[in-house]
Amino acid sequence: MYKLLLTFRYLRRKLIPLFALLAVTLCTAMLIVVLSIMGGFHDLLLNSGTKLIGDVQLYAGVQGISDYDKILDEIRELPQTESAAATIQTIGLLQIPSGPTLMVEIIGADPDELTHVIHYKDTLYWSAERLEKQNLAAQYGPHDPVEAAMKLATPWPRLAEYPAMVMGIEVNPYNTRLKDGSYDFPYPLLARPLSLTLVPVSSRGGILEPATQQFVPVNEFHSGLYDADSKRIFIPFAVAQKMLMMDQATRVNPADPTKILGTIPARCTTIVVRAKAGYTADQLCAAVNTRYAELMKTNPDLPDYMQIRTWQELLRKLLDTVQNEKNLMTFLFGIISVVAIIMVLVIFYMIVLEKTRDIGILRALGASRLGVASIFLTYAGVIGVIGSALGTLIAYLIVHYINEIHQWLGDAFGIVIWDRRVYFFDQIPNQVNWHEIALIVLAAIIASVLGSIVPAVKAALVDPVQSLRYE
Repeated sequence: MYKLLLTFRYLRRKLIPLFALLAVTLCTAMLIVVLSIMGGFHDLLLNSGTKLIGDVQLYAGVQGISDYDKILDEIRELPQTESAAATIQTIGLLQIPSGPTLMVEIIGADPDELTHVIHYKDTLYWSAERLEKQNLAAQYGPHDPVEAAMKLATPWPRLAEYPAMVMGIEVNPYNTRLKDGSYDFPYPLLARPLSLTLVPVSSRGGILEPATQQFVPVNEFHSGLYDADSKRIFIPFAVAQKMLMMDQATRVNPADPTKILGTIPARCTTIVVRAKAGYTADQLCAAVNTRYAELMKTNPDLPDYMQIRTWQELLRKLLDTVQNEKNLMTFLFGIISVVAIIMVLVIFYMIVLEKTRDIGILRALGASRLGVASIFLTYAGVIGVIGSALGTLIAYLIVHYINEIHQWLGDAFGIVIWDRRVYFFDQIPNQVNWHEIALIVLAAIIASVLGSIVPAVKAALVDPVQSLRYE
C-alpha cells in the first residue's frame, strides 16, 4: 500500500515529473498522427486502385489489341472473373471556350460494361437534385444527367449531332473548390460543345493524321483523386475507335487500292478485369496469364507482347513511395521518442538523489530493496499510462479534425499550407488504426518503465544508515 501512496504523493506534489509526462504525451501523439496520416494516404491509394483501374489490366501498347473480342470472351469464362471491359486509353487536347487548351487522358468505354469493372457510376457528380441546388436545372433541361452519363449520349435534340463526354470535375478550370469541399460553378461547361483532338496510331506504331471532334459534356465525375479528376475524360468507345482509326477496316493492296486483301480487325488499347468475390487480384492475374498463353497457341495474330498486371503492380511505384515514407517517418519519430526515455531516466535519478533520506527511512522501517525499487517503477508506469492516454486523445482529435485544422491554419496566418492544384488528394486522408495505437501505447508505457530502471536500482541500493546522514 505504501508504494501506491508514495507514487501518487510524488505525482501530486512534484512539478518535475510533469516534464516526463509531457514528453511521453507528445511522443505518443506524434507517432499516432504520423502513422494515421501516412496510413490514410496509403489506404486511399489502395482504394483508388480498384475504384479507378480495376483489379487486372491487359495492355499491349498504343497500337492496340486486335481481336480483343476473343480475349474478352475467354477472360469472362474464367471462374475468377466477375466482369471485363475493353477500353481505349490515349492522350488528347481539349479546347476550353475562351480558355486554355488542356492535355487530358481520354478513356473510350461502354459505361454499362465499365461500371461493372470500376466505380464509374458511383463517381458521377451531377444528379437532378444537385443541378436544382446549383441553379443549373434550367440550363440542363428536363433530363437525367446520370442516365445521360451511363449512355454517354447527348440528351438535347439541338445537340444530337455531337457525341457525349463525361469529364473530371477539375478539368474545367473555372470550377472552384470551396473551403467546405463543395464546388462553385461560375462557368459550367455542361451542354457546351468542346473540341477534342486525338492522334491516331497505326497497328504498326506509326503516327497518323490528328482527328478533331466536338463533344458535349453531359456530366462530370468526382473521384476525390485529383490526378484523375483534373485530367480524365470518358467518351463513347465507338467514337474513340473511329477517331483513332482502331475500328474494323478493309485491307487493300497498296499497289492496287481496288484489290481487297482482307479485313483489319477492330482494336482496343486496354482490357480491364474485375475479380469475383473470394478471389484476389493476384489469383485473377495468374489465371488471365495462363488463359492468354493458351490463346496465343491457337491464335497467332494476337499480340506477342501483352502486359498483364494487377492494379497493385500498376501503382507499385507510388504505393512503395508512400509506404517507404511512412516507415521513414515512423523511424525518425521513434528515434525522437528515445528522448522521453532519457527524460524519465534523468528526472527519476534526480528524484532518487533528492529523496535519499526518505528512502533510507523506508529501508530502516523494513521496506525491502524490491519494494523500494517498485515505487519508482510504478511511478514511471503511471506516467506512461497517463502520458500515452493523453497523447492518444490529442492525436485522435488532431487526426479527426485534420482538414479543419489545416483550413484554420491557412485562414489564421494567411498562408497556403499546400496548393490544391498540385496536391494529389482532394483532402488530407487519415486512418485511425487501433491495433497500431495499442502497440504505440504499450511501447510508451514500457519505455517509461525502462527509463526508470536505473534510478530504481539506485534507490534499491541506498544504505539506510548512510542515507540518514545525507544532508
